[in-house]
Amino acid sequence: MMRNLFNRVFQLMTGKSQRHQFVASNPNTTIPSGNSRQSWFELDRLHLPVVLIKPNGTTHSAVPRVTETSPNYHFELERLDPPLAPPNAQQAEEPRLSFCCNICGGSNTNIALNLVTDREASSCIHCGSSLRMRSVIQALTSEIYGQSLSLPSAPANRSIRGAGMSDWKGYAKPLSKLFDYQNTFYHQKPRLDILNVAESEFGQYDFLISSDVMEHVPTDIDKAFANMARMLKPGGFLVLTVPYKPDGEHEEFYPDLHEYRFINTGGKTFLYNRTKNGTEQIYDNLVFHGGDGFTLFMRMFSEASLIGMLESSGFDGGIKIYRENDPEHGVVWPISWCLAIVARKAGKTD
Repeated sequence: MMRNLFNRVFQLMTGKSQRHQFVASNPNTTIPSGNSRQSWFELDRLHLPVVLIKPNGTTHSAVPRVTETSPNYHFELERLDPPLAPPNAQQAEEPRLSFCCNICGGSNTNIALNLVTDREASSCIHCGSSLRMRSVIQALTSEIYGQSLSLPSAPANRSIRGAGMSDWKGYAKPLSKLFDYQNTFYHQKPRLDILNVAESEFGQYDFLISSDVMEHVPTDIDKAFANMARMLKPGGFLVLTVPYKPDGEHEEFYPDLHEYRFINTGGKTFLYNRTKNGTEQIYDNLVFHGGDGFTLFMRMFSEASLIGMLESSGFDGGIKIYRENDPEHGVVWPISWCLAIVARKAGKTD
């Protein structure tokens, strides 16, 4: 019964009303507080040395005063030390965003903004798309249609040919219905090794998509970009995302990679490499980004180095970084780097 008494006092301190009714069979019985100090009655007052108010995560001492004893005990909260902060000061309302996913067309209502603006977090409740995935479609539809559209609302045009490089299946499937588009992979069919592209693939595509792939290409990143430019028709474009920093220098984590393999031992993975001049190297503390295929994090681009590589690799028709937010479609960036980039080849498409 005294536990019930304590619970009712707790309600008194956290509720809107200043008066609550409860019953105690023996008000002189002490209530353990979880501390070496005990709760006690003195001069019609219940002294509670330590009270944790869970909704706020705050600890207080409390003194409810007895106002009636018959037929039931009535208490009024006389003192709470320290006082409760006003509701608005306790917790600011979390910013939220409602948006239409530009991949599946699903309506998302009052999604926490910190989730929507997380580059990799699944924030569409329907298809699970992330900010990065929606930013790819924002850039793609803007380049093709002149405005940002959701894929379900975009008109189909099978004369437009495109290819993806390990694209997320969430947008690969609808793209294959809108365009003459095929997703490709490094580790399975239909296979595309961007460092060894058949000449028959050159000049065949209106657009290419490479989302967080180029940081994993083992060697010769310049050749990879050059091959992508060769695969495009005149006027074709690449939609590219990679992790990059806003300033500083380009970093190659394994600059002398030549003959290499992974070694697994003792529950750890190491990278063994023999350089061109025969020097043997072993690297530990490897970073993998998950997924299938070769996912070792090989390099960190900077914005300037990335643009320079694209321009020198045959993307001579202009480079655009999609810095514009598109909150209607759930594209809201909290940062100014790692954004979607469109690199275009000079010329006019058919």
